[in-house]
Amino acid sequence: MEQQSNNNLSFDASLLAFSLLKRLNAGKVDTFEERLRSQKVQYLAQVFSVSPAYKFNLYLRGPYSPGLANDLFKFNAERREPDLNEFIPSELEERFEKLKTFIEGKTTRQLELIVTLHWLLKVATLKTQDAIKRLKKWKTANDDEVSYSISQLKII
Repeated sequence: MEQQSNNNLSFDASLLAFSLLKRLNAGKVDTFEERLRSQKVQYLAQVFSVSPAYKFNLYLRGPYSPGLANDLFKFNAERREPDLNEFIPSELEERFEKLKTFIEGKTTRQLELIVTLHWLLKVATLKTQDAIKRLKKWKTANDDEVSYSISQLKII
């Protein structure tokens, strides 16, 4: 019988998600910044249909998955170092490369705003103007940050 993670994903699915994060230079938990970035990258990996799906809720710093946090702490405590060579089917590799290109060079703040806006639009199903108002209020996002986030969502 397969082990289960705290998120009800199979052990193999959780390990795949962790491996993808490591391949994207995320998945670390030593600092708050690393944990926050890992959460945002995992959210985007799901948006790009590259990774198994964790359940995310909206928290102070944007979408957050307690199940992912638990798995990351567990895998890091075990000092797991997955093989980072190409390990996903070729049809997913193209999506993975798009995700990698998308997150490359973005700050954690930019990722936080992009995924929060995505969550507000796609999960909370708010109208665009309502989502923008909430993003500005909750994240004290300025007009430039909002415009950038909107432009990035058009790429996804």
